[in-house]
Amino acid sequence: MDLHARTRARAFAFTLAVLMVLAIFALAGSHAVAQTQPRLRVLAAASLTELVEALAQHSDGALVETSFGSSSALARQIRDGAPADVFFSASPDWIDYLRDSGSLAGEPIVLARNRLVAIASRDDPLARLSPSDPRALLEALGTDDRVAIADEGVPAGEYARAALARLGLLDAYRSHLVGQRDVRAVLHAVELGELPAGFVYATDAKRADVDVLFAFDPATHPPIEYQAVVLRGAAHPEQARRFLDQLRGATARALLTNAGFALP
Repeated sequence: MDLHARTRARAFAFTLAVLMVLAIFALAGSHAVAQTQPRLRVLAAASLTELVEALAQHSDGALVETSFGSSSALARQIRDGAPADVFFSASPDWIDYLRDSGSLAGEPIVLARNRLVAIASRDDPLARLSPSDPRALLEALGTDDRVAIADEGVPAGEYARAALARLGLLDAYRSHLVGQRDVRAVLHAVELGELPAGFVYATDAKRADVDVLFAFDPATHPPIEYQAVVLRGAAHPEQARRFLDQLRGATARALLTNAGFALP
């Protein structure tokens, strides 16, 4: 190797070493910043998945770790001691459940409202028949046709059962209903064609390749109201309260509106 080649090789090696050292310092610095930021643990109803993840990206001064599921399952986990700072529920009933168990660190805020709709798989004959209300859907179902519904205790399922009961149709529907762990499981079962129809929130239907058959009359079921609250077991209560305060701001309201939620 000639002198020029050896010089270039040494220069390249030196540059590479400098870049590696700078990268190590950058990683160490970002790790240190992450260590100083509080980590908020947020448990939220499955129907709020994308919304809460977007809100987490706009959180001021805290890293937000999210976990999603049915409001009923999450509330029971919180009661049993699961670590969490903030809880988003799709039903006031599960906020009341946690209040009764002494798990709240303050009063909840009303985040948004929603509507209950019936959906069908795009390629299913039900979509072409386009029944316009729960009775017409029931009449369009074949003997072996099944309708996805969230399990008992899960808010989306309870709203749907309340509506069917109010219309005098719940008993007639029972043989057609197939329970799912949460409203997103209902949505996926219909979107994938595993079940021809299901009952979900209007905001869920917007996110999937399904046909909306009809919306339930809101008078047939309790208001679909989302609430958020700081929990008594919060590791970072001040940051958790600040996170809830941000939910009243313009950014959060824009995210809610764009996702199809009704503002309180």
